[in-house]
Amino acid sequence: MTVPATGWRGGPVVRGLSIGLTTGLFFGALALLDSGLLVAGAIVFVVMGVAMGVTTVRRMNRYWPGSADFTGAERMTIVRAARRGYRVDDPRLAAGVVDYSAGLRAAAERLYPYRWVVWLVLVVALGTAAWDAVAGSVRETAASCVYLGLLAIELLWWPARRRELLLHSALAAALAQQVLEEPGDDERTASAQEP
Repeated sequence: MTVPATGWRGGPVVRGLSIGLTTGLFFGALALLDSGLLVAGAIVFVVMGVAMGVTTVRRMNRYWPGSADFTGAERMTIVRAARRGYRVDDPRLAAGVVDYSAGLRAAAERLYPYRWVVWLVLVVALGTAAWDAVAGSVRETAASCVYLGLLAIELLWWPARRRELLLHSALAAALAQQVLEEPGDDERTASAQEP
């Protein structure tokens, strides 16, 4: 659910390919850096690309099943509004903002109990980085430093960003709910014509 708005542009296949290619390239490059073997980078590219492409799109569809009711441009508008805390005036899109925000909260709540895994991985990564610095090559040490940097982002930057996203989505959902509760044009016209 934390995929940026541009990741919601296409249908499930396009989203899976774009997410899979991006993730596969990133982790494949890390594997190539770590091992120095093109074959290792290619294997990681394929495995991570397929795994992340498929699982991410499945999660996206599970947490926001109503996304299929919107075009790619509408999904991007909904996701941007929710992630930034903006109001959308179209009632149809407002309903999408409410649904997307609920899915974003559900995804965050589901992953929260597993935060301890990041700390465990950090301990292992620190040990690996220390070993690589003493006994490994410069390439292995550089790869370990990249992994430590990613973990630092996960531990230091991401929690605050996640809170910000959840606050923005709650604000956007409240604004969208106001749009949904406003009387429509037909109701305003009818009430204006009443004696």
